[in-house]
Amino acid sequence: MRGARASDARYSSRIAPVSLPLVPPSPLRLRWLELSLDYRCNLRCIGCRACSGEGGSMSAQQAHGWLAWGRARGATGAWLGGGEPTLRSDLPALVRAARRLGYDDVVVQTNGLRLSYAAYADALVRAGLTEARVNVKSHDAHTHDALSGEAGAHALMTTALSHLEGRGVRTTADVLLTTETAAQLPATVAFVAERGVTTVDLWLLSGADAPAASAHVPSIPSMHEALRAARDEARARGIVLRSFHTPWCLLPDDLRELHVPTATLGLWVVDPGGRPFAVEASPFEGGLFVAACEPCAMRPRCAGLRADYVALHGADVAPIAR
Repeated sequence: MRGARASDARYSSRIAPVSLPLVPPSPLRLRWLELSLDYRCNLRCIGCRACSGEGGSMSAQQAHGWLAWGRARGATGAWLGGGEPTLRSDLPALVRAARRLGYDDVVVQTNGLRLSYAAYADALVRAGLTEARVNVKSHDAHTHDALSGEAGAHALMTTALSHLEGRGVRTTADVLLTTETAAQLPATVAFVAERGVTTVDLWLLSGADAPAASAHVPSIPSMHEALRAARDEARARGIVLRSFHTPWCLLPDDLRELHVPTATLGLWVVDPGGRPFAVEASPFEGGLFVAACEPCAMRPRCAGLRADYVALHGADVAPIAR
């Protein structure tokens, strides 16, 4: 999903490694299994430490084992991420293995650089890829490249979108919300819709792992108008717009429909060291509740606030009436 899984190495290290088989989560909760194969990357994105290479690397045998584990426990979607999973030579084989195991959906989350090569994009499609989640920070090349830490990243990402279009693969744009990208959201939605993207998922930047990134974390109220314009653009284009890390209490009534709690995804993540966890257990997905949360009608469904966000912008929440 996510421009947001950059910090898995830190929070998953709090969970002891396990050996297969693991006591499974409830089959009703396990819809997606995400494998963070390793933390190598060919970009140096703001706020992200997934390019460090730390945390080890999941072997092909281990990845196959986890894929079998997920299918045996009811998962129907496999999500291959990292780091940047396209740096692995065995990625097409892992896609093929997931499909052979019976996964209906096999997703690769990528910055799109390697998918700018048509032959590589075709190899993943032939292997059985059903969805590509491409990190799109902005329609504007300067903004995208600056936040990605690499000149030319935008051009390659754009080429990747063109290679995916028309190949029978769903394409989702993972858009990182920063002080730079928030105002550009309507134009970014239009940009990706024109290139075959059918869903735009918004993820709020975290400064927890990289204090220097904190100045780029926008307050949610400051984004209301941009979110509203982006929603209207998505509706006009006939595509889906969803938002994570933006709790209902920080959105006006007409924007609350955009928010999706990660707990509703039924997603479990396995890090390179073999540590599995439900995504909602991560402090990067929420977990902080204040006194004003208690009377809120959405409290039973809410993941809470992110501690790093509250440290920056406070917890001036508006409980929703029951």
